[in-house]
Amino acid sequence: MKYKLVNVMEERVMRAINDTLPQLGCCTCDRCKADVAAYTLSRVTPNYILLQEGAVSPVADSDEKEDDTEILQIVVQAADIISANPNHA
Repeated sequence: MKYKLVNVMEERVMRAINDTLPQLGCCTCDRCKADVAAYTLSRVTPNYILLQEGAVSPVADSDEKEDDTEILQIVVQAADIISANPNHA
């Protein structure tokens, strides 16, 4: 059986980005989303789990609200920085 490592924080960060960037008026192109994700993921503590290949990664638990607040704060900060200096053409 094959296994893969998954950073659960990546899924949570991407969900926060997809939910938040349009509300902030930030560009939502793939490059800007990737820049915001890279900035945010570099500043949150990773949370790796081991999954069997083909298994679906679990959705974040409701008791992780403190982490979600931290993620949201960093996404907002990243969006401000990326919006001021976008890397797309």
